[in-house]
Order: sequence, then structure tokens, then C-alpha cells
Amino acid sequence: MVNKNPYLKDSLVFFKTVSTELKPILTESEIINLTMHFSFGLERLLKGILYSLNPIYILMVPEFKNSLPVFYSSKIISEATGTKEVAETPNEDVITFRNSLLRTQLISKTAYDNKSLLFTISNARDIIAHHELSKLDFESLKTLLIRDYYPLMKAFSEELNIKSTLIFHGKHIQMAKNSSALQDTIEKQIELRFEALKETFKMLENRPGYILDKECLTFEAYNKGNKFLVKCPCCNNEALIYSKPIYEYNQYERSDIKIGNEIIKLKCFYCKLEIEDYKQLDYLKISIPTPEDQEKIKTCIKCQQAFTSDIEINICNNCNKEE
Repeated sequence: MVNKNPYLKDSLVFFKTVSTELKPILTESEIINLTMHFSFGLERLLKGILYSLNPIYILMVPEFKNSLPVFYSSKIISEATGTKEVAETPNEDVITFRNSLLRTQLISKTAYDNKSLLFTISNARDIIAHHELSKLDFESLKTLLIRDYYPLMKAFSEELNIKSTLIFHGKHIQMAKNSSALQDTIEKQIELRFEALKETFKMLENRPGYILDKECLTFEAYNKGNKFLVKCPCCNNEALIYSKPIYEYNQYERSDIKIGNEIIKLKCFYCKLEIEDYKQLDYLKISIPTPEDQEKIKTCIKCQQAFTSDIEINICNNCNKEE
């Protein structure tokens, strides 16, 4: 599979650098170098997954007129050369890291289960390429590299049936040891944190006006945009996914087009749960709601606040109670 897929094959060049140079003690320049190689390899790997499904899925301009000469120029007969049905100067530009991730998570469980981690790596690469290096959290990046590189790449190796030696180059035992030393038991962290928050919520929920106040805060924040309503994994009330829209330039419309959203954090006003850590977001499988789930969000005709309902009604519970 690797030899027949140029993007998977090229990704191994960058993973080799990370695997052979990753160690417990890293300087800031080494962290920058390894982060860039890690991100370059991941971007090609994600594109490789799409490429193996259908090569045109990685093109910025996937239309037949353009994709035919890009990928199958040798198949074009001489009589068709110069016709309007075939682009004379085809556009070989490919989609971005973020767009690759948005697409790949639909067909790769490893990408789906680690999407917050992958977005974190993409964001770090963007800072290195376009911003002041002082904006980097070097300690967090160092932990990410040592703790998360090995298990993530092991999962991709198994999913894509890539020989682990092509990725780790004999360093897998040491990397596994270094990774295990930094592994935090996310399950236990979440369990204890939820236990404390649930007990606090039990004390607060019966206070007069508490639930109504938190409901108003939730929907006031929701109405400001770029947020999605989901069930809180801790208290089961309405919580919010805070997101950042992802744009990509569309050459036909000559403008930036929104292609998806990146999750920034999960916040519940009711039990005060707030999560930004990518490991915890991935563990809890926090995802942007499907279009079907988003259709359950209504706007009350009386108070103009948003609310969720599985049935066709146009008034929220609070306004309904007042009547």
C-alpha cells in the first residue's frame, strides 16, 4: 500500500526524523524541528488516506477537467489534446492540513479518535511558520512529542497496515518507555473531576433561580455564534462546544469558504465543567453535532432564546411555564 501511495511513502521521510531524533531531553530548537517534521508527516499521511480512497479528494480543484490531466495525463488520447474538456494548465494544488483532517476523520477511526490532538499539532505548525516563536508552549509541545507521538503513530501503523519499522526505525521500545512514563490516566482524572463537579452541582441545582440563570447564560453564549449545543458528559444538561471556523480559499468564487469547525473547548454553565485539553476532549469523544442534531435547536417565539427539542414546538419550557 505504501509503495503505491506517494503521500504515505513521503510521510515516512518525516516520521523517520522524529523517530530517530526524539529523546527525553529536548532543546527549544529541537522541539521546533521535531514538531515541524511531525506535522509534515501527518499532513501527508492524512492526504495518503484520502488518496487511497480516491486521489481527487486531495485536490483543491477536483473537477474532471482538472483532475484528469493531474492524475491520468497518460490516459488522454492525442485527439483530446487542446480541447476545452481538458485543462491546458491543470491546478495541482492540494487541500490544507485542516481540510485533510476534516475529511479523513470520516473514514479513519484513528484520525477521528485523535482529532483534537491532530488540530493541536496543526496549530503549532502554523505558529512556527507564521508567528512569533514566543507564542509556543514549549513544555506542552515537548510532552506532546514524547507522550503522544508513539501511541498515535502505532495506531496509524496498525490501521493502515504499515510496517512499524518503516516509522520507528528500531526506536519503538525506547519510545514506548518514554511515552509510558508521561502517560496520565485520563480515565481516572475524568472520573474524579466529574465526581467533584456532580457533588457541587447537587448542592447548587436546588437554589432558587439557579437552573434558569444557567440556562439563560448557556443560550446567551450560544447566540453569539461559533458554538454548538451538546449534552454535558458530566451533568447531562446543555453544554456548549466553543469552536473556531475553518476557511479555505475557493478559486471559483474568489473568496474564503467555510469548510468546517475546530473544537476549542467544552463548557457547561450548570456544573462548571470546562475542558480545553485535547487529550480529554478526544477521550470524551467531543464532536461537532451532526446536521440532524443541529436541527433540534429551535428559537422561542416569545423570548427569542435558543432551546433544543425533538418535537416541533416553538416555545421554550420557561415561557411555557409562565403561560
